Amino acid sequence: MSVSRAIAVTAILIVVAVVVAAFVTIGSPKHARAEALDRQRVLDLGDTATGLHEDYGAGPLPAALPQPRHDPVSAKPYEYQRLGGNRYRLCATFELPTPPEQRAGPYVNTFWRHPAGRFCYTLDAGSRVESTL
Repeated sequence: MSVSRAIAVTAILIVVAVVVAAFVTIGSPKHARAEALDRQRVLDLGDTATGLHEDYGAGPLPAALPQPRHDPVSAKPYEYQRLGGNRYRLCATFELPTPPEQRAGPYVNTFWRHPAGRFCYTLDAGSRVESTL
């Protein structure tokens, strides 16, 4: 094997190693997209909850959301169910569980944690909405 061929093979192996290390460290583009979509779902549910608390905190909740938000992939409205009194449920289908770095810590809101799949949050319009940050 010539020196130039050995250098080329070594360079290719280094590039492959860097790409593999990047995927292990930050995940695949598909995984990153799924995390971004789940973040959008949590933000949508948080905004919906804030609107309900501001508009209906002192009165009866609506039977259906007046301006429902929609899932960024399926385009279906998020599920809303009035439970009685000021209590209600908001549901979404998440692609991944909440990432580990968002599960605990002094500055992490644990209310909006979720598993992968369909998950519902039960809220009370008469109380404060948890920040989605």
